[in-house]
Amino acid sequence: MYIPNKMPHTKEQLISFLMFLSEQATIGIAIVDQSDCQQSFLYCNESLVHLTGFSRQELIGSNLKQFRGTKTDSEIESEIQINIKSETPFELNVIHYHKDGSPFWNCINSFPIKDYTNKVQYTLLYFKNITDNSLDKMLSKLEREVYAGLEQGSDSTNILQLITEKIEQYYVRDIYCAIRVLKPTNDLKVVATGSLPIKVVEDINEQLLEPNIGFNENAIYIDNYSSKSEKQLVSDQLHTYAVISSWSKPIVNQDKQILGSITIYLKNESSLKQTDIEFLNKLTPIISLSLKYAEHKKELKKLAFTDLNSGLPNQNYFYTNLSNWLEQKSSGALLIIQPVEYAGIVDLYGRKSGDELLKQIGLRLNSIQEVQSDLIYGRFSNSSIVLAQKMIKDEVEQFVNNLRQLLTQTPYKFIEREMFIDFNIGVSYFCNHVALEESIRRADIALTSSRKKHGTVVTFFEEETNNIMQKEMDTLNQLIYGLKNNEFTAFLQPKVNLLTEEIVGFEALARWNSPVLGFVSPAAFIPIAESSGKIREVDNAILKQVLEWQHKRKVKGLKLFPVSVNISPVHFYHESFVDDFIQLVSQYDISPDLINIEVTENFELVDFEKAKEILLKLKSYGYQSSIDDFGVGFSSLSYLQQLPFSEIKIDRSFVNNMNNEEMYYVVQTIVQLAANLKMHAVAEGIETLDQYNFLKSIGCLIGQGFYFHKPMPLDDVEKLLSSI
Repeated sequence: MYIPNKMPHTKEQLISFLMFLSEQATIGIAIVDQSDCQQSFLYCNESLVHLTGFSRQELIGSNLKQFRGTKTDSEIESEIQINIKSETPFELNVIHYHKDGSPFWNCINSFPIKDYTNKVQYTLLYFKNITDNSLDKMLSKLEREVYAGLEQGSDSTNILQLITEKIEQYYVRDIYCAIRVLKPTNDLKVVATGSLPIKVVEDINEQLLEPNIGFNENAIYIDNYSSKSEKQLVSDQLHTYAVISSWSKPIVNQDKQILGSITIYLKNESSLKQTDIEFLNKLTPIISLSLKYAEHKKELKKLAFTDLNSGLPNQNYFYTNLSNWLEQKSSGALLIIQPVEYAGIVDLYGRKSGDELLKQIGLRLNSIQEVQSDLIYGRFSNSSIVLAQKMIKDEVEQFVNNLRQLLTQTPYKFIEREMFIDFNIGVSYFCNHVALEESIRRADIALTSSRKKHGTVVTFFEEETNNIMQKEMDTLNQLIYGLKNNEFTAFLQPKVNLLTEEIVGFEALARWNSPVLGFVSPAAFIPIAESSGKIREVDNAILKQVLEWQHKRKVKGLKLFPVSVNISPVHFYHESFVDDFIQLVSQYDISPDLINIEVTENFELVDFEKAKEILLKLKSYGYQSSIDDFGVGFSSLSYLQQLPFSEIKIDRSFVNNMNNEEMYYVVQTIVQLAANLKMHAVAEGIETLDQYNFLKSIGCLIGQGFYFHKPMPLDDVEKLLSSI
C-alpha cells in the first residue's frame, strides 16, 4: 500500500485519513505520533491484532516494547527508536513475541508522514511476519557450512556439534539443541549438544521409536518435563537450566531407517506451530545427509588407508603420515620388517595364513603404539611391514632391540599350531633433508643385506652417516644460494647427422660450479633439487639461458638450431607446467619447432593419463617431445605407442655395449621400433668409431657423444658454429 509521505492536510485531518487507509491494509500497521517521546501506538489496525495476538485495546497506548522477549535484540530496538525520532525511513528485522509467548521474525518498515507544512506529524510502522523466510535462509546457510566442513575433512561429531550450536544461535526460539545417533547396539548416544551440558542430556532417557507400519517420519514427539515427578533428578537438572519441555524428531534415511534423533529443549512455555514443524522437517534431511556423507568419507578413508587382506594400515597410510612428519621436520628411525618364514607359511597354509601372520605382527606393534604415539606402520609388500618411529639417533639401537624381543619372544599361531618366527629387519633414518623414497630405499638395501644371514637379523644402512647427511644438507643450502646467484649454467651437446656429420641440433644440460662445493655432478644435485622442490627453478634457469641464446642468434640473423631441454618428472607434473612453459618461450619469440622437451622413460609411471594429457597439449602448441634414456626404465611398449613422442633417445649404456651381439640386436630393435612408430632414434654416448659405424649400419640417423663433441658452454658453441 503506497502512502505519500507528505499530505495536503493538517495534523488532525491526517490521522483520520491514515486510520481509514490502515484498516484497508492486509499487513499489520501502527501509527505513532511524532511528538510522543514514548513512541506509543496512537492507532493500530486489525491485521496487527491478528499478527500479534494482542487486542486493539492492549496495543493502543503501548509501544514496540510490548513485543519484546528474551531473544529480542536490544541494539536493533534502539536503532528503531533512533530512526523514528530522527524521522528516517528504515527496514529492520527483529525477533518479537506474540501474546502467547511464541517468537517470530518481525520485518518492520517505517514511513514518516508530513503535513502540508512539510513537518512530520506521524510515523507509519508496517509489520510483517517473515519467520518462514528467515528460517529458510538460516537452513540454507547452515547447509552450506555443513558441507563446507565435510569437504574440509571434519568428522561427523564436529559437524553435528556445528549444527547444534548454529540452531541455538539462530533459531527464533530460546532453546537448547542436542543430537543423538543410533549405535550398532540400538542405543541412542548423545554426540552433540550446544550449550546444555552433555551429562544433563544423557540423563534424559529418550525413547527410540522403531519404524513400523504406521510410522510417520514427519512426526514430532512432545515431552513435558514438569509433570515427571518420578524422574526428580532429571527434573531438578532441567529446572536449573530452565528447560520445561522438548520436541524430538527422528532422523531417518531414504529407506526410513532411523539414524538418530534431534531434540529441541524449550526454556519457555510455547505451543508447537506449523513454522516449527516445517523447520524440523527441513532440518533433519540435512543431518541425515551429513551423517551419510561423513560415513561415506570414513569408508573411503578406510579403503584408501587399509590393506583389505590383513586389515593393517597400508602403504598409502604410511606414506601420507610420514610425509606429514617430514613437513614438520621430524626425524627418526625407519624399519622394514620381514618374517623369514613367510613364504614357507604361505606354501603350507595358503595366502590367508600369510595375511594372518602380518596381522599378528601388527597386534604386537599396536602394543608399542599405545605407549609411544609417535609410531606409524603399514603393509609394505606381501611379506613385509614398514615402520617409522620418531626419536633421536641415540635411542634407535635400544628401540630396535626392544622391537626384536617383542617380535620373537613368543610364538605365532597358525591353524592350531604355534611357530616361532625369525625376522630380517633393515634400518635407516628419515628426516626432512632426505627424500622419503630415499629413506625407504636405504632401509630396503639394509634388509637385503640381512637376508644373507641366519636367524633374526637387524642390519643398519651402512652409508647413513652424519657426514653424508651434512653433505646433503650443505648441497641443499648451496643449491638454494646457487639459484639465487645464477650459478647454474646451460651446456649444449651437439646432435649430429650420422650420415653427413652435420650438426642438426643440441641437447641442453644443467651444470653447476659452486664457489663453495666446486663442480657438483648432476647426479648429485638433481635428486636433491627434486626432493626439495627446487628442480623447477633449475629447469627454468637452463631453459631461459637457451631461449636467450636462440633469441640473440635470431636478432643477428644467424642460423637457429632446435634444442632439447630436460624436464624433471617433478616439474613436468606441476599443475601450471604447460602454461608457464608456453608463456616463458613466447617472451623470447622462439618458434615451437626450435624447442624439444625431453622426459625420462619412467615419468609416465606417476600418472599415465595425466602425462598423455600434458604431452598432447604441448603438441597442440607445436612442441615436440622425446623420451630420454629409453630402455633403462620400466616403460611398456603399449604406453609408448599411445604417447605423442617424436623422438626416442637410446641410452648410452646400450651404445657402450654394442660389441656384445645381444646388445647389438637390442639397439637395432629400438631403431626399428622408432621407425615403425614414426619417430626418429637418437643414440647417446657415442665415443668410438666402431660405435659410430655400427649405428649407421642399422639405420640410426642421429647421435651425440664425445666422439663428435662434448657438452660445452654457450660461448664455445658460438665458436664451434662460426668455425663450420
